[in-house]
Amino acid sequence: MLFFLVLTVFADPQHDDFCFSYRYVEQGLISIRGFYGELGGRIVPYGLIDIPAAIAQATGLSLLSAYSLTMATGAVAFLAGCMAAVARAWPRIRGLPSIFLGLVFAAAVLGASTSVRDLLYWLPGVACYVPPAIVCILILAECLRALDDKMEFSPGAILYMAAGGFVAALCNEFTGIWLVAILVGSIVARRMLDQKMQIGAHALIAIAVTAGWVVVVAANGNTARMAQFADRGHIGHSLLEALRFAMVQLGQFLREPAVIAWLVAVAALTYAIPNRSEAAHPRARFLAPGIIVLCLACCYLEYFAHYYSTGIRLVERAQNQALILLLFGSGLSASLLVRTYRSPLERMIAQSRTISSLSSGRLPIALAFLVAALFLLSKTAFLVYAEGSSLYPYWRETVARHRLLAKRFGRDSAEASMDAVSAAECRRDGEYGVHRQIFWQSRADRR
Repeated sequence: MLFFLVLTVFADPQHDDFCFSYRYVEQGLISIRGFYGELGGRIVPYGLIDIPAAIAQATGLSLLSAYSLTMATGAVAFLAGCMAAVARAWPRIRGLPSIFLGLVFAAAVLGASTSVRDLLYWLPGVACYVPPAIVCILILAECLRALDDKMEFSPGAILYMAAGGFVAALCNEFTGIWLVAILVGSIVARRMLDQKMQIGAHALIAIAVTAGWVVVVAANGNTARMAQFADRGHIGHSLLEALRFAMVQLGQFLREPAVIAWLVAVAALTYAIPNRSEAAHPRARFLAPGIIVLCLACCYLEYFAHYYSTGIRLVERAQNQALILLLFGSGLSASLLVRTYRSPLERMIAQSRTISSLSSGRLPIALAFLVAALFLLSKTAFLVYAEGSSLYPYWRETVARHRLLAKRFGRDSAEASMDAVSAAECRRDGEYGVHRQIFWQSRADRR
């Protein structure tokens, strides 16, 4: 995790970033109104993408330095969000084990990500999908925590879930539906477990989420953006193609070593905590499959919504949001399964000489080494192995390009600066576009 946080120093603005920065310098934050009518209703991401330009203009820093600072802050916020979600979902795991589990989850997201670039290093890819994903897992964790403790939502929890849900719903077109589905699932689970349903609190949060979602989908820019795609709008075809691609992605998810590492860590730490003295509700065993079904349904909705609106499969940056939710939901399900079937597991472990021979001192060490080994076999790890030697040359070329743009902008007109951007982008596309994925998106994605 520390390695990937340090790599944010190498993050640099690319194509869309220059467009947003140029417009911010010309018009300020008021340009968001124009984007609302031209591109869509994702107000929060448009504001986040303007942050490097705002920092550069306010402090005198270069756009490159402001961009790296922004991405470093975003990476720390991503890690903090993962740690907070894990702490809320597993309150009985405290101290160093909780920190370990939070780091394992964040590392699993990185290891299983289809595009780590869009997860940490490219602001337009991060802004639309990572913040809403973190809010979704935080709200899911809060709902499960309240169920597990047989408690009602506190006023503070209601307030932060409503505010967070409203902001998250402003990030894209499907997050609002995800959050409403999670809230409906929470009410159904409370009814199933004979707990107070707190319909008013759930409804208040849902209203805030729906308000943000309406702002996004009501934007005139949605129609303009959809009009650019000729194969959009076919419901039956979109349902089928989304299902096909979702099944392919699910198969890859289940085979990913980082996912296995996460599930092993969750199961082991859940098993290490003694069960509560009171008996669980007879219908509590349905929570584990219910959570995973809910997460799979939300992910499929994202795949369908994207295919319906564009006619193409879900892009890599949007797959990160589905990955975060599915990874977190699978961990919750694994934990609940361990708690439900604890007695059979204890008998099985007692019969296994290898596992039972591990003392309490050896088990954490064995778990840490196992998890680390699985992460080193992840797709992102192999990407680092392949591209590690080119990271510093890439950074030197980035600095040279930035100096060229700054020099030309100071001497010539803004149009000449944009020409320099285009030339530098084309040059870099030829050098890095086909082979480099950590910081530079593929040529096919750019097209």
